[in-house]
Amino acid sequence: MSTMSHTTEESVGLRERKKRATRLSLQAAAVELIREHGPDSVTVEDICAQAEVSPRTFFNYFTCKEEVLAPWSREALERIPEAIAQRPAEERPPTAAHRVFDVLLDHTMRSEIWREQIMLLREHPVLAYRTMSNTRALELCLAEGLGRRTGLGEEDTYVKLVAATAMAALRVTIQSWQESPDDTDPRTLLENNFARIESGLRSPD
Repeated sequence: MSTMSHTTEESVGLRERKKRATRLSLQAAAVELIREHGPDSVTVEDICAQAEVSPRTFFNYFTCKEEVLAPWSREALERIPEAIAQRPAEERPPTAAHRVFDVLLDHTMRSEIWREQIMLLREHPVLAYRTMSNTRALELCLAEGLGRRTGLGEEDTYVKLVAATAMAALRVTIQSWQESPDDTDPRTLLENNFARIESGLRSPD
């Protein structure tokens, strides 16, 4: 590898780390302020002041204050269709969705603030309602990938059904994780839920 290409890779890596740090700072500021003052009393300007960034920087990452609390980042969503399409050919569509969601959870859980974001959405239904578009976007990205994978297209009924079923498994996983008295790994819960789907949702013995 040449010195120039090595330097370029280091520069890209540094930019990505700075972007992640800025995103996390904005998310942490939003969580702290909303927990203290409530969602309707906090503005974008308040979040920026707390995170010590400009509103212009804020809007490089988010379109509105509610999006700061959305569980799935735009970057993560953009990777979903290709990730689904590139899963091993022998995997059935539900299994491919499961494996991609497993990676998504693993990546998202690395954020120190993710659990607090999820808890705030649970505590303030109005916030959960306002971030529904984020969940819908995840389902559409999943359907796009499944449509490409199967060759049926994202508007096919089978593709929509698999995407909706996978989203239900993810939603129940997060709800169960929130209610769990111990520190259960949500990926274990996800594994169990997809296993139930793959078994035809037979009643447990």
